[in-house]
Amino acid sequence: MKEWKQAYQVAKLELTHSIKGFFFYFIFLMFILSFLATSLESYIDNDFMGYDFFFIFLFFMGGFWAKPKVFQSQKQALDVLVSPTLIMQLQLPIKQDVLIKSRFIIYFCYSLPWQVIFLILFYYVSPINEMLSISAYIAFSVIWLSTAVYVGTLFPMNDAGERGFAATTIGTIIIAIMVLFLMFIAFLGIYFFTDHGFVYWSIVIAKKWPFLASILSIGLAGAALQAHQIYMKKIMNKLDYI
Repeated sequence: MKEWKQAYQVAKLELTHSIKGFFFYFIFLMFILSFLATSLESYIDNDFMGYDFFFIFLFFMGGFWAKPKVFQSQKQALDVLVSPTLIMQLQLPIKQDVLIKSRFIIYFCYSLPWQVIFLILFYYVSPINEMLSISAYIAFSVIWLSTAVYVGTLFPMNDAGERGFAATTIGTIIIAIMVLFLMFIAFLGIYFFTDHGFVYWSIVIAKKWPFLASILSIGLAGAALQAHQIYMKKIMNKLDYI
């Protein structure tokens, strides 16, 4: 816990310069909320993939877009794509574990508070309050917030740096295309085999097994958070940032 408190103090350097990013992300959030809230009934009846895409985008990548460009990973010496803030902090007498935790705290501040706001508003302005009880909706929220942790924390993990093909502009574009392609295949697969999408099934799971779904989601999120920190530490010990 002491390291997490120290990490928060380190993270404040970046967070205090990100107010504008938070504001624009809030505007983006309200726009997405209006679309998702008014389209929920149509999605349940007609099952169109666009709805799942926007919902997943919000919880997987939403916080990333709030991050000011100056703090995003940039190419440094020896063709290493890494967070410039992290490079600066590595020169200071700060424990490596504290620096690693600070990157995750920054991600959580960019994403989780706004996602919680979204989920609260979504319950009151969309028809989902007619589909799920409050306890079931809490389970639904836990499922998606946990997903934001074990998938979204890939972004702070990448702050440690990339070298080689992945650090080049072409490499970044190709990897992004591959990720989008794999997501599209996953969307098609679940629709083909079940006739419904990710959001629909998360509603069903939260309604039928709220307690079990919450426990499993939190467990996966905790395990992923630990694993991503360990992997980030390995990358930092492997790369030469000078």
